[in-house]
Amino acid sequence: MINNLLFLLAPSEKAIAEDGYTYLPPLCIGLLAGYLKKRGLDVELSDLGQVLPKIYSGNEEQFSFLFQYDNIRDYVSGCAEVELEQKVDTYVEQLLNGISIDQYDMVGISCGADFSFFQVHSALLIGNYIKKKYNTDILLGGNNITYLLMFEDTFSELLQLMLCHFPYVMKGPGEHIIWQLVQCLNGELDSDVYELNGMVYLKDDSVVANQEEQPRIVCPDWCNLDMSYYYLKVRRNGKTNTSKNEIDVNVHLYKWPFYLSHFVSNVHKHQKRQEFNDVLVLPYIFNFHCPYSCAFCSESDIERKNVILGDPEQTVNDLQWLSEQYNTNYFYFFNNAINASSTFMKKFCNLIIERNLDFHWSDCARFNGMTYERLKLLKKAGCKKLVFGFETASKKLIELVDKRIDLEHAEQVLKWCKELGIWADLEVIIGLPQEGDEEFAETVSYVQKNKELINFMTINEFFVVPRSKIGLNPEKYGIKLIKNIVNYEKILNKSLNYFLYHKGKPLGNFKIYKYFEIGGRSFKEILEQNVKKIRYMNSLQNKEFTEVESIYRMINKKQFIRRML
Repeated sequence: MINNLLFLLAPSEKAIAEDGYTYLPPLCIGLLAGYLKKRGLDVELSDLGQVLPKIYSGNEEQFSFLFQYDNIRDYVSGCAEVELEQKVDTYVEQLLNGISIDQYDMVGISCGADFSFFQVHSALLIGNYIKKKYNTDILLGGNNITYLLMFEDTFSELLQLMLCHFPYVMKGPGEHIIWQLVQCLNGELDSDVYELNGMVYLKDDSVVANQEEQPRIVCPDWCNLDMSYYYLKVRRNGKTNTSKNEIDVNVHLYKWPFYLSHFVSNVHKHQKRQEFNDVLVLPYIFNFHCPYSCAFCSESDIERKNVILGDPEQTVNDLQWLSEQYNTNYFYFFNNAINASSTFMKKFCNLIIERNLDFHWSDCARFNGMTYERLKLLKKAGCKKLVFGFETASKKLIELVDKRIDLEHAEQVLKWCKELGIWADLEVIIGLPQEGDEEFAETVSYVQKNKELINFMTINEFFVVPRSKIGLNPEKYGIKLIKNIVNYEKILNKSLNYFLYHKGKPLGNFKIYKYFEIGGRSFKEILEQNVKKIRYMNSLQNKEFTEVESIYRMINKKQFIRRML
C-alpha cells in the first residue's frame, strides 16, 4: 500500500548562479502536497536546490558530467564504468544526505521547469539511484517533460531512455493524476494506469502522451520544508518608523526586477552591523489559461482554451491560511491575468478589503478592460505591481499575432497606474515574425514616450512554440520553419558552455526551430538584428536598476574575494 510519499525537486543550475537561487518556495511540489494531504496521504518535500550550494566546490567543471548524454544513458541503463558510477553515486548521495528514503512508499521527482538539462538529467540520476538502492517506485513529472515532448523529434533519445526505465512519467498538472495513480496501485480504483490523463509511456517503441489533466486551484502546503532558505534580506532603514520599513520592503520586492531583489539580498546576507528584515514571499495561483489567443503563446494551444478560475472566497481563505501558517503577508501571484474575470477580481479585492487583510502582492494583467476604478480597487486590496503583456507597439504586428491591444488605452492604463502608485512592468517581445526596422522603431518610440510610466521591461526574444498558432501554421505568419538543425548533442554542448561561462546560469529556453521569413530575411539576419534590438531596448530601462546592479555587483565581488582569502 502507498500511504506516504516524498517529493523531490531536482536541483537546477540556478542554485549556484552568482545572483542566487529563486527565493520562492517551489510552487510545483507545494501544490502536490496541498492536494494529496487533503486526501489522507502523508507527504514530505525536499528542494534539492537547497543542498546543491553546500556541495559546490566553486568550480563549475565539477558538474560538467551532467551535460554529457552518454553518462546519463550509461548510468540509467546500468552499464556505466566504475569511475562514472562512483561519481554519480557520490553526487546523488550528497544531495540526499539526511533523507531516509526507505521510509517512503513512493518517491516523486520533479524535473523542474527551467529548460534545464542539468535539472532533467539530475532527476534521472537521482531516480535511478533510489530505484537501484531502495527498490522504491519512482514517479517523474515537471514542466520540463512537457517541453521535451513539444520537441519530441529532437529529444526522442532522452524520452525513450526515460520511459524505458521509469514506468510512471507524467506531464501537465500532476496533483490529481498522482492521486489516481496511488488509488490504482492500491487497488482502490479500477483503471489502467496508462489510461489516466497526463501519463506518458511507450507503446510499440513509440512515445504516447495522454491528454493533460485540467489544472485545479489548490492551496499549496510546503509541509516540512525549511522556509528560512527562501528568506530575502531587506535592509531596514529605521528601527521605529514602521511605515518607512514597509515602503523599503515593497521597493525591494516589487519595484525592483526579480533578479535584482535576489542579487541585493545575497549581498545583504554577508554585510555585518546592519539591520535587516527577513522577508518571505509566497507564490500562489488562482487562474489558469487565458481568454485570449496570442499566436506566439503556448496559451493559444487549443487544449488550453477554457479559463479556470478559483472561488474568490476560498482564494482569500487560502491566502489567510498561508499568511498565518508562514507568518508573512507578501505574495507573488502567477496568474495569466488578475483581470481574466472582472467579476472574480471585484469579489476577490472586496473580500480582502472587508476582512482588513494587510496583503502585499503583484500579478500579471491585461490592458483590456482595465479601468481607473478597477485599478483603484486593486491598489486598495494590496496590489503593488502589475506586469502587462505588451509585446509590441507595431499595429501591423499586433494584428498579425492577434494581440488585441489598444495602444492608446494601454498608455492611459500606465498613467493611471502611475497616479495610483502601482508599478507597471511591460513584457516586450523582440523578433516577432515580420518585425522589420519600421515595426521595431514604433515600439521604441512608444517606450520612449511613456518611459516615465514604465517601471521595468522584461525583454524576450521570440522563439517558436510548437503547439502555438504560429508553431502549427507558420506560413500564415510569413515564416517557414527549419527543423532539426539543432540536435540534442549540440544543445548540451551549448548549455555546458553557457553554464561554465555564466557561472551557473541555465541557458534559458529551447530554441529548437530556426525559421526564415518567406520572401524576406534569413534566420541569420533575424538573429543578428535581434541581438542589436535587445541591446537597444535594454538601454531604455530605468537607469536606477542598472546603477543598483552595478554598485551591488562591486560590493558582492569584494565580499566574495574577502571570503576566499
